[in-house]
Amino acid sequence: MSQSTGQPTNILGLVNSTIDLPTMPEVLVKLNDVMGRADASAADVAKVVSADPAVATNILRIVNSAYYGLQVRVSSVSLAISVMGFNMTKKVALKAAVFSSFGKRREKIQHFDPSQFWKHAVFVGVAARALATASPTFADMHPEDAYIAGLLHDIGKIILMEKAAPKYLAMLRKTVAQNRAEIDVETEDFGFTHADVGSVLAIKWSLPEDLAIAIRYHHAPAKDPFHRSLSSLIHLADHLAWRGRNPSTVGTPMVVLDHEVYAHIGLDPAKVEELLPQIHEDFAASELPW
Repeated sequence: MSQSTGQPTNILGLVNSTIDLPTMPEVLVKLNDVMGRADASAADVAKVVSADPAVATNILRIVNSAYYGLQVRVSSVSLAISVMGFNMTKKVALKAAVFSSFGKRREKIQHFDPSQFWKHAVFVGVAARALATASPTFADMHPEDAYIAGLLHDIGKIILMEKAAPKYLAMLRKTVAQNRAEIDVETEDFGFTHADVGSVLAIKWSLPEDLAIAIRYHHAPAKDPFHRSLSSLIHLADHLAWRGRNPSTVGTPMVVLDHEVYAHIGLDPAKVEELLPQIHEDFAASELPW
């Protein structure tokens, strides 16, 4: 693992040895293989994408969005990939693959409600995208990058729930009973947090470094030594979700906001408040994974 991620090797080894992390979804493996070829064309990538309806649909939706401002509607996956580029195509495939791998409907168990979890994840993604679009700090970032970072920020909770459910549920009960921050109790009971688990998964799946780092530090952006603006963005979006009654876990204490994040994302609190109606409107219009 690259040392530049700031993710200690012992955390990577500890999480891997404690939690059985999922392997990369097949569509991402195939895309990596095709995109790794020097002579790969948009048509080659389109063959892989077209075999996965969820990925193809998302690519066409995004390329026809206002962001690209195309004069003519694109209905060809190959042309859409040419417009978007391989990098963004892979990120859109990632979003669809995550929903496919982890978005299955399950019944609520005590303090964990899968439906509520995904509502939270989508809200954070929508909020991160809106905040990034409004901020000059993220002028060079594609809005979908901010959305994906928000969508995946708590993916470690799903993995803990799927791979260590009894211990994770006991941790949630303890969190509620003692009214303590989840990450503090996770560290106490597991030796690591859901943010560590999500970051290790991002590394295992060879996702962008800034995404892995933002996932790890979204509860403590002040500790992020590399990409503090992105981790600050996700931290604020996460707080807005909890404040708007869209928590990721049920009955647990609300995320405490680090007010220094405003300076690092280039927006003041008043501007963020102005954006809230748009965020809620975008969230209401969003397509949830079910």
